[in-house]
This record gives sequence, C-alpha cells and structure tokens, in this order.
Amino acid sequence: MKDGFRALQRTMLWLLCWVGVSGTAMAAPTLWEVRDAEGGVRAYLFGAIHLCHAACYPLPAAVEAAFASADRTVFELDVSDPSLARTLVKAGRLPDGQTLKSLMPADLYAQVHDASKAVGMPVSQVQTMQPWFASTLLMALAAHQAGFSTEAGVDGVLQSRARAAGKPVLALETPARQIEALSAGGERAQQAALRQTVDLIASGEMADYLTRMVAVWQSGDDAALQAIMFEGADRDAVAPLFATLIDARNAEMTDQLEALMAQPGVLFVSVGGGHLVGAQGIPAALAARGWQVIRR
Repeated sequence: MKDGFRALQRTMLWLLCWVGVSGTAMAAPTLWEVRDAEGGVRAYLFGAIHLCHAACYPLPAAVEAAFASADRTVFELDVSDPSLARTLVKAGRLPDGQTLKSLMPADLYAQVHDASKAVGMPVSQVQTMQPWFASTLLMALAAHQAGFSTEAGVDGVLQSRARAAGKPVLALETPARQIEALSAGGERAQQAALRQTVDLIASGEMADYLTRMVAVWQSGDDAALQAIMFEGADRDAVAPLFATLIDARNAEMTDQLEALMAQPGVLFVSVGGGHLVGAQGIPAALAARGWQVIRR
C-alpha cells in the first residue's frame, strides 16, 4: 500500500503511463523545438513517461542538450507539491454508503476483486474507491510488481535534476485539474477504463505490455503510441474520457505554454508523450497558432 500511494503521488495519469518507457538503444523519443516568428528558440517539448526503469537512462544526447540549455523547466504537475497525495486520496473516495461493487456489473467487479488480490491490495480498501482511483492504484501497483517505478519516471527525475541545477520548475496544472480529467467521461467510460486495467492484470500481461511500451517510446512512432494507448480498450466507450483527459488538456496546456513563451528565457517542457501526438497534440496546436514547430 505504501508503494502504491508513493506511486500515485508521482503518477496522477494512469492513462499516460501508456506513453512509453525508454532504453539505451533508443531511436528518437519525441522532442520538438518551438521557434517564434523571428526564428528564436522559445521552447523544447519532450514526451516523457511517468513509469520507467533503470534502462531509461541515459536520456538521448539531444534531450540532454535541450534540458541543459533551458532557463526554466515546465511539467504537468509539481511532484513535490505536499498537497498532491492528500488531494488525490480525498477525491478518490466514494461517498459514504457507496461501494465499487454497487456501482458496476458483477463481472467487472469480480475482475477488480481478482486484480486487487493479484497486486496485494486489500479488496476492502478498493471497495471504497472511485473507479478512476482504483484504476490508478491498481495500475501503479501492478507496474511496480513488473519492475517499473515512478521513482525512475523521466518527468520526476528531470524535476529533481532541474531543482539541483537551480532551474525554476513550473507546473501547467493543479492536482484538482488532473483529478477532474481522470474522473471525466461518465460511468460507461470509467468502467471501460477500469476494465482495461484489470484485464491487463488478470491476464498476467502487464510486464509484457509495459516492455512493449519501451519499444514504442524508443522508436518515436506516433501511430504506434496512439495505438497502444487504446490497446484492449473499448474505443467508443472510453472516447469521452480521452476527450477530456487528452484533447481538452492539450488545448489548456497550449494556452499556458504560449503565455510562458511570451516571457524571457527558453523553456524545457516535459509532458506525457500522449500529449504530443496527433492532430490534437500540443505541437500541432502550436503550429496552427503560427509557431515554428520542428521535430528533433
């Protein structure tokens, strides 16, 4: 349980744990350069991963150079925020009198029950959780069992390095906003997302799934990344959740980044790789607004 809540403090987005992990024989993890109308570099956008392992390091030379050259660093959340875990746990509890068992079909609850036992989580505790919170915690614990940890997550490591180097660390979002996104989409979407998580655990495929994400992240293959984000999920059912979790937040983060780029200094921006792909991704949104966006 302790490991799970430590994981949650750094992994608010279980869906973006799908964004990949890296190894040493990497091709090109996603890195974009953003220039203004005069051609001046204003920011670097790096697609990070929240769960990782030791083989993620060292990061590619281009990423290290971008990080070193930046005046300020920007992340989805400040993982050192002392209110993060407290806010998450409070929001993740069901109202008194409600249980997961009472909120979902019997077959899904049976899977949740089995998945909880498989990761060493008391079923009595899972019973009191919101579906999105149960998904997050079960995913984090299963990933930990498979050898992946948030402590090795790229964004968390880079935040620590930024502070050690005296670089300002800025957050694009608050814990409350990420909780709002995690809990969005309605009952059908929430149940479909939870089912995707427990299916991975029940099938014993979590380690293989995360290992395959390594290759996806290494390759910088946007299409493969988008595919693995939906793997095993009912796309129609989870679409409303993803509309908030990914698309809406992309637009919000793009607004935030434009405001930050209007200030002096170069930014190094590290967000989940899922935010940097597709027509709704942050690079595409910035390009549509007139910024020069170049993949490195």
